[in-house]
Order: sequence, then C-alpha cells, then structure tokens
Amino acid sequence: MTGLGKSEGEVKSMKPRDRLLAAVAGKEVWPIPVDVMENLIYPRLEAGLCQHFGLAEADHEGVLFSLGAHTRWGKPLYIGPPLKEAPFQPPSAFPARKATRSIWGSWAGMNTYTDELERPLSHVETVADVDAHCWPNPDWFDYGRIGWNLDDADAFLPMAQWARRHADYARIIGGFDPFFSRIMDLCGMEVGLILMTARPDMVHAMVAHIGEFHEEYYGRIAEAARGHADFIAFGDDFAGQQGMLVRPEKWREYFLPLWRRLFDIVHRKSLKVVLHSCGAIRPVLGDLIDAGLDVFEVVQVTARGMDPAELKREFGAHLTFCGGMDTQHILPHGTLDDVRRQVRRLADVFGVGGRYILANMHLLMDDVPVENALAMYDEAHTYRADWASLDLHSAGNH
Repeated sequence: MTGLGKSEGEVKSMKPRDRLLAAVAGKEVWPIPVDVMENLIYPRLEAGLCQHFGLAEADHEGVLFSLGAHTRWGKPLYIGPPLKEAPFQPPSAFPARKATRSIWGSWAGMNTYTDELERPLSHVETVADVDAHCWPNPDWFDYGRIGWNLDDADAFLPMAQWARRHADYARIIGGFDPFFSRIMDLCGMEVGLILMTARPDMVHAMVAHIGEFHEEYYGRIAEAARGHADFIAFGDDFAGQQGMLVRPEKWREYFLPLWRRLFDIVHRKSLKVVLHSCGAIRPVLGDLIDAGLDVFEVVQVTARGMDPAELKREFGAHLTFCGGMDTQHILPHGTLDDVRRQVRRLADVFGVGGRYILANMHLLMDDVPVENALAMYDEAHTYRADWASLDLHSAGNH
C-alpha cells in the first residue's frame, strides 16, 4: 500500500463527515465509517442506551454522538393540510409519532400492507379513476426548514443553520418515499400486484402521478440543499427475501426511467444519491448503478443473492454499500461474540478498497439488547484501529 502523506494524528483527527465521504470516494478508511440506519432507534432501546451513557431521557442526539454515528438525517418541514389521525392507534406507530392519514391518502404509521385497512385505490377500474385520486402537492412542504424525522415542527431549523449544527457529520436529506411500495400501499398488495401484470396502463398512470410529485419535491430539496448537505436519500422496497416482488423487466419498464430522472436531478446540484431498498434486489442493482446510484442502503445480507463477497466483487468498484448488520437474527438474538464477528466479517469484505459504511440493515428495534447495540458500534470503531496511519488509501493501491 502507498500512503497519501497523512500522519496517524491527522487521520485520527478527521471529522466523521470527512471519513465517510472519503470512503464513498473509494478510499480505504480504518476504522470503517458507521451509521445508525436513518438515525432511527426504537423508543425502549433508545431509553436503555440513554441510561447506559448517562444521558437525559430521550436525548436522541446524545445517543447518536455516543454511538459514533457518522451521519445526520433530515427532511423538509410539512406545512400542508392537517393530517387526520387514524381511527385507532397501533401499539407502536414508530417511526411516526402516531398513525395518521398520509399525504397520499392512505394510513401512515400502520406498518402493514394488509387489506384490513382502507386502500384508496383498491377499487379503481380505469386510468380516469387513478387521475381522479387526490394526489399530494409539493407546496405542502417548506424546503428551507429541515429537521429530523421525529422532531416537532418548532425544532426544524433554517437549512443553513441545520447544516452548521451538523457540519461535522455527513448530512443526508430525504427518506423513504417509494414508488412500488406506494402503489401497494394505495391499492393493497393483492390488487397492486395484479395490476402490475394485468393493467400496465393504470400502473403507468400511478407512476406518472407519483413521479410528478417526486420530481418537483426532490428538485426543490436538491436546490435548497446544495452547499448545505452531502446526500439526498430515496427509498423503495420492491423485493422480498427470496426475490423481487415484480419481475425485473416490469420493474425496469415501470420504475427505472423515473429513478434515472430523480438521480439526475440530485447530481445536477452536486449532491450524491442514497437509496434505501430491502430484500433481494440484486437482479436490478446494476440498473440502479447505471442510473446513477451512489450509496445503496441497507444491504440485507440475509436475502437471496445478497452475499457480501459476491456483491463487493460485482459492484464494489462503482457503488458504496451502507448496512449489512443483521437485524433479524444476530443483533436481536446473537451473542456479543456473534455481533462482533459479523462486524469484522463485513468490514473485511466490504471495507477493503473503501466504499462501505457499516450500519444496521433495518431499524434498531426494541428486540435488540442494549449490549448488542453497544458491541456493534464498539467493534466497528476499534477493529483495525491500528491501521489508522494507513487510512485513506485508494483501492488502486492494493
């Protein structure tokens, strides 16, 4: 390996943002950068972490700092019509404060695609029916004020102030605003999947309306965020653990053109793209890279075809992976040794040559023991720490 002239002291003093951006640029960074997926932690686990670190109750920023998260996430302030509260509240609407009618007309915070809930497009029969739906208005957001997902409105800050507050961290604006999953949410899973095959005209009409909103919404975010953020984040779940929920060729027909346009909007403002997608998406990962994807979150390594070594070998020269820590088995049920072992394995595979950010592959939920969460971040921050003087080597120097 050939160094880049940085002393060990200089490397260790680098801000979290610098380390993460170096990794995304293809520099090998040790210890590896880390994230808390979208900065969201379920309430009981977060309370346990606050207690462990001696923090005040619900000190979310204190927990992120104590875990050493390298990112801070934000979104524009909603200023639209009041959102109707759901007629009943589930045991936990997290990551929302409560279940409400969403801007799309479905129920947000229910965390389900079952047909037990009202689905506003479940009975549409024509494109005219789709067009008649009350689609959201991009004017319902203040793009100049940014806050975390669960902040109250008065905690949102002017964009420049938010950026200064989090200047030491990689700043990400956006979130899970899907296309495929939105159709499933509006139609119900059974109806939505039938339409994917039987009524492409109606699917194209839905995608057109969803896309019209997103191009304006993300265009305004990118314009406001230029010079104040590093990444714009998107999200869509279109795969299960065994494979995609829609045939790859249909996914390319319906959704890929919109992804290309959105990624281009972001890149024109000198920002990078993060995309959240769970499950076995490997059949279309190359398409997303060709469309301009920079960072793939969450890398569900328990899904079919998502083996870390294979992903790194096939896509690692062009894509940053963010995630990989198993929230289904290892984090909630594994031993401390299991957790630390997986951190090392992911670092050894994804971290070599850069382009890796270690994070949980879904939200840190209440079934994760405090000790396991602590072990994950401790191992990430200490593994290969003695390599710090070799930090920021380019992949081409191996």
